Amino acid sequence: MDITAPSACLLLGSLPLLVLSEWKSRSHTGTAVFKMLSSLAFLSSPLLLSTEWSDYRRLITIGLGFSLLGDFFLIPSHSEFHGLHKPPSSKSQAKSAGNVSISFQLGIVAFAAAHIAYTVAFLQDSTETSWTTFAATFVGTLLAAKWFGVIYPPPRSSLKTNVLDLSIASDMKPLVSVYAVIIGAMFAAATSTSPSIVPTDWWHSRALGAAMFVVSDLFVAKNAFGRSSTPKSRGWIGIFVGYGLYFWAQMVIAGTVRA
Repeated sequence: MDITAPSACLLLGSLPLLVLSEWKSRSHTGTAVFKMLSSLAFLSSPLLLSTEWSDYRRLITIGLGFSLLGDFFLIPSHSEFHGLHKPPSSKSQAKSAGNVSISFQLGIVAFAAAHIAYTVAFLQDSTETSWTTFAATFVGTLLAAKWFGVIYPPPRSSLKTNVLDLSIASDMKPLVSVYAVIIGAMFAAATSTSPSIVPTDWWHSRALGAAMFVVSDLFVAKNAFGRSSTPKSRGWIGIFVGYGLYFWAQMVIAGTVRA
């Protein structure tokens, strides 16, 4: 990934505007536009290469494409976006806890498909795979997901479980748990495989990109399912870190397709 490449320059310009649109100006249109521009930035990275279309490049591009689709589905509706700072009533809290939009569910499915494409790409483009590392990383990721409360969280939060204090609707728990398994497999594949072209720069590391993606999803989970008595709003630091981790994770993964 060249920081002066068109894709990186586009993200450097669109990402700060995305953060400002969601935090400062509270612009739904601005948030949607700059979010999709940021998504287009990471998708354009492998598309603009002049090298031959290898299986690895094709699979990573497919994963990035599904990610862009997921970003589109996760754009909140106008009413949801502007209702983030309104104190929720007990009735609206009960409604929101029991209902998740079809668009949000489609977003989870799209990102799951992206992780599957990444997993296959990492495993195929490997000169050596440590299955011991794969198993350890996979199990460790799932245990962490359970600890944070992503997988079937109990009703109460503690230092032992459901640390993020998540409340996931019953009909959403299977989908979210399956997604956690899939992203765990992707992270395990990234850490246990040795790419055919060994990167000389840290920003071309598939393990780094996968790790950043996993951490960014914790921000998504907290924002989507976090239980709090205060209005559901995020400060600029949370918005910046969450988006920054996610979009640059995608850029790092895209950068593993070498010119």
